[in-house]
Amino acid sequence: MSIGRRLAAGFLAVLVLSAIGVGGALWAARATAEGVRRVGGLVEDGRRLSRVGALVREFYMHQAHLALGMTHAEHLTLARQARADLGAALESLRTAPAPGPRTLDDAALAERVAEIDRLFEQAFLPAMRAGKIAAATHAHHLAAGAVQALVDALEADGARISAAIHDAEAQAAARATRAVWLSAALLGGALLLALAVALATTRAVTGPVARLRDAAARLAGAEPGTRVPEGGPPEVAALGRTLNAMLVDLEAQRRARAEAETLAALGRVAGGIAHEINNPLGVILGHARLIERGGGAATEDAAAIARETRACKGIVEALLDYARPGLLKRAPVDLAALAWEVVDRHAGATLEAGGEVVVPGDARRLGQVLDNLVRNGLAFGAAVTVEVAAADGGARLVVRDDGPGVAAEDVERVFEPFFSTRADGTGLGLAIAHSVVLAHGGTIAARPGPGGHFTLFLPGEEAYGPHPGD
Repeated sequence: MSIGRRLAAGFLAVLVLSAIGVGGALWAARATAEGVRRVGGLVEDGRRLSRVGALVREFYMHQAHLALGMTHAEHLTLARQARADLGAALESLRTAPAPGPRTLDDAALAERVAEIDRLFEQAFLPAMRAGKIAAATHAHHLAAGAVQALVDALEADGARISAAIHDAEAQAAARATRAVWLSAALLGGALLLALAVALATTRAVTGPVARLRDAAARLAGAEPGTRVPEGGPPEVAALGRTLNAMLVDLEAQRRARAEAETLAALGRVAGGIAHEINNPLGVILGHARLIERGGGAATEDAAAIARETRACKGIVEALLDYARPGLLKRAPVDLAALAWEVVDRHAGATLEAGGEVVVPGDARRLGQVLDNLVRNGLAFGAAVTVEVAAADGGARLVVRDDGPGVAAEDVERVFEPFFSTRADGTGLGLAIAHSVVLAHGGTIAARPGPGGHFTLFLPGEEAYGPHPGD
């Protein structure tokens, strides 16, 4: 498993445990709040019941004062006020939620209060006003019994509510305690898991990285082909592969530099030899032409001498071109128009271009490159297609043919001088194309067949810089 996946899995597990722990803490808080709300509701319900009981007692107290013969008007007014307050308390009790375990519901409570009202209004007061003391006393005693029964029922319900309050408080405390312990356990587990993930990740990384570091330290004096280990987690293995790819690239650059130095030396030698041979070849060609114009038996031989001399001069000119690729005369070049001029000279060649594509370069040398590639394609196939398009701030040219193409084992050698798979080839056309493209700061590459396929890239004006020979 990769380091990233290990970390992701570990952190996900830590996150899940932490989320559960936080969820447990939130649940505990909610349960505690719910318990507090229930306790508050029970307390409020008990308070309302207690107020009803107190007002019932107050109402009966003023009735008792009337029975004892105290001021009739004053205590009757107080009794009426107490009854009005009792009515308001009963209405508040009726309309408010009743979470408490009451046995005396609103209907039974209203019925009992109505019985006390009936005894007071229809029995006690008429007897008092009529002076019937015995009847008033009897009605008072009946009212006292009803009041006491109602107060006892209210006190019993109050006791039940008090017990419910105690139970609700105990349940809320127990829930909160369980939730706190659960949350602490989960958060502790998340911390331990995070430590385990960190240790496992460190152990999985440090060993391969140390081996990679030691191997990298030995690279300075190592033989070509030495590679660093690619084991360990995918990320470390990818780092090893990247370093090995860099080593391969560096070795390729070293080989390319050595080859370039060798080819440069070869080019200088070839250029010197070509220069020395070119003049005698010109003399030979001149005399052969004179013999041809003179006629006679030697005409046919002179023509053969001239033909072979021109072939030699072509090879010499190719050697000179290969020896001096950097002698460029740069100017804006429309590659589409240049490609059209080249294609127009060869039957079987076609051009695919969307419009003007301008890059800085030497039009003559770039035309020579395209001409060499087209000639090479037509030598192996019946049709050649040239594509020109703007790409990556410069231009991309693709030359394709329908021939067998370059063999896979020859792709790396196809641009070497004097390497050719044609019986009549000199092996300089693609080498010259390669050197000219490199002199322009571009790249050229071949793709294995079937079908010839060469891709050139030439940088645009922004990437253009001073070059030797400009």
